[in-house]
Amino acid sequence: MEDIKQQTSSAARAVGEAVGRKAEEVADRSRQAGADTVSRAAKTAGAVADTVAADVPAVAEYVRGAAEKIERLAGDLREKKVGELLSSAAEFGRSQPVAMLAGAALVGFALSRVIKAGVAAPAAAKEPAPQYEPMKDLP
Repeated sequence: MEDIKQQTSSAARAVGEAVGRKAEEVADRSRQAGADTVSRAAKTAGAVADTVAADVPAVAEYVRGAAEKIERLAGDLREKKVGELLSSAAEFGRSQPVAMLAGAALVGFALSRVIKAGVAAPAAAKEPAPQYEPMKDLP
């Protein structure tokens, strides 16, 4: 009986470790993709700043500063492990609760738009296009 418990425990531990490694691998790929996306957003913000610099220099400086912060975020996403990122997010939430709430609302809004677009697109694809018959209404 003790042998069966030990074998079951060993099997469960092995499965848990395998699942944990796979989950970490998936999270790492997602983290890298997220870092690339954030980095592109920083480059876009920098380009916007360059575009408006001649007309509105104060806005350009503000946007440049935001672009630098966004690029730092991309660097953090590339360099830190998922657990470190979660700890940093929790610490930020404790120190800046209003900013965290606003960010969560923004992310929720963006996700709802993505989900709505994904749900609406297949439904629109299923509806057949109306058939146009040019001579049908003529006597």
